[in-house]
Amino acid sequence: MKFSLLSVALGALLFSNTADAQLGVAKKVLPKVTVGVKAGLNMQQVSGDYVENAFGAGIVGGVFVGVSKKKMGVRVEGLVKSAKISYTTGGSYIKTVGMDIPVLFQYSPVPRLKIHGGPQFSMLLSAKDNADADVKSLLNSSDIAAAVGAEVYLPFKLTVGARYIKGFSNVNKTSIPGSGDWTTSTIQVTVGYRFLN
Repeated sequence: MKFSLLSVALGALLFSNTADAQLGVAKKVLPKVTVGVKAGLNMQQVSGDYVENAFGAGIVGGVFVGVSKKKMGVRVEGLVKSAKISYTTGGSYIKTVGMDIPVLFQYSPVPRLKIHGGPQFSMLLSAKDNADADVKSLLNSSDIAAAVGAEVYLPFKLTVGARYIKGFSNVNKTSIPGSGDWTTSTIQVTVGYRFLN
């Protein structure tokens, strides 16, 4: 009887230790999930004829979700941004509001530093001229770009980051003769807050 009870006790202890070990391994294997919000400065330059090839200031803000394991990860963001396209003559301009969806591959060479890069897909939500008229038809509704940047994870779940984005699509649909292609270059500087991780 004592031998049977001892066998049951040893079996239970062994099962418990095995389960705990498996749970410990599972905890180490599971990827980290990061969810947060960010906002900051959006400086966009439009290169082409009849537009000022200078960086104009706007704002950007939205949410991000990342999944990482060890030093590697993937991050997706949904951002709303404002920008301004100024003509070289007449003082006219177009104010735009768009949405960016970057899909970024992330690498952490040292703790708290994240370097990222990947494609970005953009959609034009609205465009108005200096008379507040709708001129969305003058610009293409989508853009494909490449994004590269870095972000630092600070204490209190804060983040600061900077990013350069180079657009590859022609955003010009105006009827200006000889205006050619207009392409965008953007610098974003943001501050964020992480709800998770």
